[in-house]
Amino acid sequence: MDLPYRLGKYELDKQIGKGATGKVYHAIDTFSGADVAVKMIDETVLHDPEFNEACRKQFLNEAALAGHLSHPHVVSILEASVTEDSGYIVMEYVPGGNLVRHTYHDNMLSVGDVLQILYKCCSALEYACGLGIIHRDIKPANIMISSGTNVKIADFGTAVFYKEQITMAVTAGTPSYMSLEHLKGGRVDFLSDMYSLGIVAYELLVGQLPFEGDTMDALFDAIANKEPVPPSSRRSGIPPELDRIILRMIEKKPEERYSTWAELAAELAKLGRFITSRQTIPDSEKFGTLRSMQALRDFPDPEIWELVQVSKWTKLPGGTVILREDEPGRSMFILATGGLRVSREGHLLNVIKPGEFFGEMAYIQRGSDRQATLEAIADVVIAEFTFTELEKLSTSCELRLVKALLSSMTDRLITADIRIVRMHG
Repeated sequence: MDLPYRLGKYELDKQIGKGATGKVYHAIDTFSGADVAVKMIDETVLHDPEFNEACRKQFLNEAALAGHLSHPHVVSILEASVTEDSGYIVMEYVPGGNLVRHTYHDNMLSVGDVLQILYKCCSALEYACGLGIIHRDIKPANIMISSGTNVKIADFGTAVFYKEQITMAVTAGTPSYMSLEHLKGGRVDFLSDMYSLGIVAYELLVGQLPFEGDTMDALFDAIANKEPVPPSSRRSGIPPELDRIILRMIEKKPEERYSTWAELAAELAKLGRFITSRQTIPDSEKFGTLRSMQALRDFPDPEIWELVQVSKWTKLPGGTVILREDEPGRSMFILATGGLRVSREGHLLNVIKPGEFFGEMAYIQRGSDRQATLEAIADVVIAEFTFTELEKLSTSCELRLVKALLSSMTDRLITADIRIVRMHG
């Protein structure tokens, strides 16, 4: 293809990737001016005898279904088309590249960062699985880096070509990430995606695949018959608990892997709390804290992730004044751990407990000053949401948040009324 190339309203200007079934290009949406990624399906795939009309319909159906995925850790599909002579998928453009560059020994991520990436991938894949979508092609090239450990899984919807991938993707290395049941043409479900993610995790941790071979036959034999070396034996600093998690993810029998994504995510979060430095709060812990809040019980997981992404979490010692009465309010907060003393002109009014909002009146009534002083009773962890950052929330997430805040404020007013009645009763 000669570049630049015009595809409908998209102006393709440079190639940014290549997969088993086609090349990926950066493009400009000439209507909106937005950056997008366009995957052009190779003609060899389209002309393959097995890629018949039924496959085309399956591709469009799955791409359409994937287009409904709305999750902070999934690359959005914007448009898809396939005919006898051409096929393409238009996706959200993620400028940070993919995880491939972190599979090399001279550019490896910390163990803590790998854990956070795995946790976020679990969330995305669990969400997709809940909608009936299995990825089938999890590998470093399909996990895009948004910023830091914030990642987005790409190529949902294109994995409909899985029948061709086993033979066509040999040179791209995709079989290295395929489960045994996938390679044998058996049933492929979320447990196969879990296996593939385990292989990705292993490679990110040690810079080497657990199963290798000089030929495809040797590779398939290793996947089927050889036991993987624990990651900790290839890189110092990997705890035994992580060995156990990774090796269970890549068990040869699907039934010996984790039974659900949630079970795996819980183990990753638990381990992440131990190996992350005391001054850093991992995103998995932030998500878990918000997910467990009664006030946020109606929020779907993708919207909990939105809140994680717009928040700033801080650990503060006891005695720290968090808010002062009569000062202007520019943020609202959630108390994650510890307790806060609420006072006005030195008189105790209330105590804020973990999982409760505070400072929300300034968000509901913009421009108002703080009505009370809040001081940490002991060491606390707080999540701050500036009003500027909250403007980045999706409409549905913002509406749920306002509803939760109003409910919280109503509960406090009822509690205050009861106290007043008791005082004067």
